[in-house]
Amino acid sequence: MLLELFLLLAFCLEQRRPYEILYSTVMTSPNLTENQITLVVHSLLPIDREQLAREIVADHQRLNGGHPNPQYELELYRTGIHYRLGIVFDTLFCNGDGQIVPEAELF
Repeated sequence: MLLELFLLLAFCLEQRRPYEILYSTVMTSPNLTENQITLVVHSLLPIDREQLAREIVADHQRLNGGHPNPQYELELYRTGIHYRLGIVFDTLFCNGDGQIVPEAELF
């Protein structure tokens, strides 16, 4: 009983946290900006990938300003434990509007 309560508490605390960007890399050229962002989404529940991608791209552009033809590679981990163990949840490729596109369309 105590173990179940502890797991439920840990689950609730993890779900409350917003996503966390662990690191990002930006590569620019005169007409292209590639952004690689690694983040933890802090969720074990299903994730709306489209909404998450739009939110991350919008926040990134708001904080870092506009760049020519931005493209994003978002490497998602569900929790910090998943990150430490190297268990990638998903990798999303997005355009500058935060729309998910196939990797082949970006390059």
